[in-house]
Amino acid sequence: MKILYKILLAMVLFLGCYASNNDVELQNYINRFRFKAVAKPTGMNRDIFNLGKKIFFDNEISGNRNISCAGCHDPKKGTGDGLVLSLGEDGKTIIPRNSPALFNLDHPEMRTLFWDGRVAYDRRGEVYTTPSEVLNGDYPERWDITDELGSALAAQALFPILSHEEMRGAKGTNEIADAKTDEEAWKRVMARLLDKSEYQELFSKAFPNVVELNIGHVGNALAHFQKFEFASYNTPWDKYLRGQIQALSEAEKRGAIVFATSGRCIVCHGQTLLGGNAMANIAAPQVGPGKDIHHNDQGRFEFTGQERHRYVFRAPPLRNVALTAPYFHSGAYQKLEDVVNHYAGGLKSLDDYNSRWLDAFDDIYAGKLFVETNHYRLFRKKEVAHPVMKRNMINLTDTQKKDLVLFLKKSLTDPKFK
Repeated sequence: MKILYKILLAMVLFLGCYASNNDVELQNYINRFRFKAVAKPTGMNRDIFNLGKKIFFDNEISGNRNISCAGCHDPKKGTGDGLVLSLGEDGKTIIPRNSPALFNLDHPEMRTLFWDGRVAYDRRGEVYTTPSEVLNGDYPERWDITDELGSALAAQALFPILSHEEMRGAKGTNEIADAKTDEEAWKRVMARLLDKSEYQELFSKAFPNVVELNIGHVGNALAHFQKFEFASYNTPWDKYLRGQIQALSEAEKRGAIVFATSGRCIVCHGQTLLGGNAMANIAAPQVGPGKDIHHNDQGRFEFTGQERHRYVFRAPPLRNVALTAPYFHSGAYQKLEDVVNHYAGGLKSLDDYNSRWLDAFDDIYAGKLFVETNHYRLFRKKEVAHPVMKRNMINLTDTQKKDLVLFLKKSLTDPKFK
């Protein structure tokens, strides 16, 4: 404890400001949980960035040339789309899961992507796990593609263009949709891009002296663009972690303390990014079409088939979380206050879920979104929920909730994106 006081004293002498009791307590949790400020990324290659930017905003990589990456990840909407659930390339099909935000996804801590974590990358072993077997394992069949990737984000970028609902289009509507394998679809995407003189020039600048370009270069460029365009490292929380103790108000500091203690947010939202890799069943309400005929979505279980993964979803990183509503995999909640109340309510939150706010989206979805109320399926979800939820371990006063929400809303929002 003497060391902590020396650290705070040094901060006071340097900054000429007063360190409060909240600062002393918060510094303890910063050290204990190894919270760190996000570092500004380095090493930008302007040519690769420009190629990635062009692809990100271009409809050309979608089968019917009617949607781009930005269609579901609009920078003006917190890199999401502002919808409960995204709409597919036809403008009508409801995608089963909420469009996730893109902030800091190329950070070294990020190892898994998608709500169910179906894309993962082991940096030490340089091994990928994806829905496409030709990219997986120590000796992937398409090593020529994986050699060009270098991150989970680059690998993730290859899969929305394979989804018939999201970008590829229905079979019979275009040549990419009719491809019989992932490899053939990727090859046809490349052929389409390289048929244009503008892309020929962009690729030649980004990857000079490359004899044969492949879809890995597309993933590389998209990840490089996102790495720098959506890097968030200048929130009040980051400034505080760099020693500017005046960057947070006392209420925000109390909220950060709740985050690390009684709020138990740290269970899943730890490290530098405050989340990104942990996976848990937090008994989130099921909204929308789901993954089966019962509108059920069992999360990671849908990918692995392992019992321990039923209803498990990835906990997203939290920079700019105030800009990325609606929340959870199904877009079940409109406000951060609702999210906090969900956790504080434990399993009872699932029974008490109020879906009336979804009525505002009836016109967008041509009718009401499905909301799971089947007692058996709710029981199954609660039965395998995370212990924090099952045991109702989050007990917060109204003041603590208010401070926690303030921390999430204000302390974690980067002015660059606000």
